[in-house]
Amino acid sequence: MVLEGSTPGGHPSPQAVLDNARKLFDAIGTQGPYDHTVQQRGLEALEADIAAVMTDICHLIASASDPQLRTDVIRQLVRLLSIEHMNGNAIDEKAFSAGVVPVLVEQLRFSLTKGPAEEVEGLVAALALGMLGARHATAFVDAGAIPPLVQLVSSPNDYVRLGAVGALKKVTEGSVARRDAVLAAGILQPLLVTIRESTMTDVVAMGVQLVATLWSVQPRPPLADLAPFVPELVRLFSAPQQDECVKVKARGALAYVGVLCIEAYGTDADRDALVGCGAVASIKTLLEAADPRMKDIACLTATAAVDGGLVPLLVHAAASEEAHVRYNETAAMAIANVLAQGSQQQVEYVVECGGIQPLCDLIDVDNNRNLFIGVMLLKIILSSGREKQANEGLPDNPYCMLVEQAGGVDKIATLQAHTNMDVAAQAIIIFVGCFPARVDVRRVEALVDVGVIQVVRQPGGGEDDRATRTSFYCAAVRQ
Repeated sequence: MVLEGSTPGGHPSPQAVLDNARKLFDAIGTQGPYDHTVQQRGLEALEADIAAVMTDICHLIASASDPQLRTDVIRQLVRLLSIEHMNGNAIDEKAFSAGVVPVLVEQLRFSLTKGPAEEVEGLVAALALGMLGARHATAFVDAGAIPPLVQLVSSPNDYVRLGAVGALKKVTEGSVARRDAVLAAGILQPLLVTIRESTMTDVVAMGVQLVATLWSVQPRPPLADLAPFVPELVRLFSAPQQDECVKVKARGALAYVGVLCIEAYGTDADRDALVGCGAVASIKTLLEAADPRMKDIACLTATAAVDGGLVPLLVHAAASEEAHVRYNETAAMAIANVLAQGSQQQVEYVVECGGIQPLCDLIDVDNNRNLFIGVMLLKIILSSGREKQANEGLPDNPYCMLVEQAGGVDKIATLQAHTNMDVAAQAIIIFVGCFPARVDVRRVEALVDVGVIQVVRQPGGGEDDRATRTSFYCAAVRQ
């Protein structure tokens, strides 16, 4: 390979720059020609040629006045950056060292102020930046690439939007600072419009991937910010003729939303946002469809379930014998979120909808965390039952019988002897308050001996008095 048009201390002609870029790609674009070129010229000489071509490309992009010429040379750059088989990503490194990032960012800014020809130039500049974004993301941000890329997401040209969204996805991955910079630049509204309005499958799929990327980086942004995307993601996921790739991406993005709900437990602002944008109605549609893939996103409903009337559907999902066990468990955990945050009225509503049975079933899961959560939630329900008993002047706690009918009492009895003392202590506390005849006194004494439980003496009670031995509280449950 012989480069053309080089002059000492100067730069080749524009045509020579384009020809040299094409020759370089022909010489190293695939593994066979690359190996032949290295054998013929030597690796050091080849790397020098790559560096020279990148330097000339950067100079021509920055100096050419013809937008078509700039577009042509950036396209050659994109071809070279697409080469993946070379060790150490030599192409990327040589392009970066030549200063290509700030040059491309300047072309992005320029394309936003001009006509259609410059818009195409912005597209190819965005594609090139996207290829560089993963390895040189910090320089990408420092050069000011994010604001013009966000602006290009609003372009009427789907190809331009695809390039801009792809570049933003690359730069967002794995960094809170870069993710926050993309959010601060105002990406959410134009991205939502793009996902909603674009007719190009690749654009929609890439847009959904960017949504997932924005919310995969921890700490995650507020759930309320994401709420407007939920109806669109559900629409894409549910559409019968939807492209399968888009459906997979939408399901993945919804799963991140579900994780966010579980982590954050939802605030009033989150609930208001989900209701206000129609997300609850969309989730209800999915729950009614009983799609098995719903298991990944059922937990999303936790923050708005009561207000949105979703609890009956969640109870049905949790109790379904046809669904995968993970689906049942996830739906039960969504009910658990409602109980953990709920008022007396909300807890009563969960019970009315049949929520006790799936929570008792949750205790069957061979997982200490789920066992502990299940026991704690039954404790909340039974406590709510005592309040209902007092408020309505009932002779007994009305929820005790429901827990027993759901098999919960026998399961809790077994848990008194559980090797996890947190689980055992909480099971005993439930029995002391609601089922004193089922208390395992020997297990109580063992937990007293190790300090998990402290005994509260009843007035007038003796050392062997049953009231003394069963009236206690858990003073120090290990966290």
